[in-house]
Amino acid sequence: MSETTVDARGQMCPKPLIMTKKALAELAVGREMSVLIDNEASRRNVCRFLEDNGAEATWTEAAGVFTIRVKKTSGRTPQTKAEDYCASPARSYAIAVNNDKMGFGPDELGRMLIKAFINTIGEAPSLPGVIAFYNNGVYLAVEGSPVIDSLMELQSRGVKILVCGTCLDYFDEIGQLKVGTVSNMYDIIEALTAAGHVVVP
Repeated sequence: MSETTVDARGQMCPKPLIMTKKALAELAVGREMSVLIDNEASRRNVCRFLEDNGAEATWTEAAGVFTIRVKKTSGRTPQTKAEDYCASPARSYAIAVNNDKMGFGPDELGRMLIKAFINTIGEAPSLPGVIAFYNNGVYLAVEGSPVIDSLMELQSRGVKILVCGTCLDYFDEIGQLKVGTVSNMYDIIEALTAAGHVVVP
């Protein structure tokens, strides 16, 4: 019998939890399965759900993908809705970046401010679940951006970086993307509406 694998990559909470709960319900006691997730918030929430609901969970991370190894240890039915585990204060917000400058003053000042803003996100008390770049904001994720290293560091810490593919095409920058995932407006809207609140610098 092949082992069950739940592939929740690219999914935002509560979808990974719902997928995991369904697979756990179908898993026999004593059997094991794997869950693949690509954001830290969902990894923590899924592990917490599993540990509270009759399963042992250990995880490893490679290339931005978390592999959670699950062993079902109890036949009890989970009493808590999977969605309830999505209330993660550390990842309850998103950042929407629509310009490579911040504010409405001189361009040079605006570029200095957005650079300082991006570089400081990693020092904040909590990290966003997602940063979405669109319109002129995509220039911050391509070759020549002064914040590539900061964005790569945030991505390595589980922050999902979404970059508007239509915008990259419009500016002829699709081949210059250095960090994040080429995305579409549906995925960006889904990520922003799933957040507790959205910050627009």
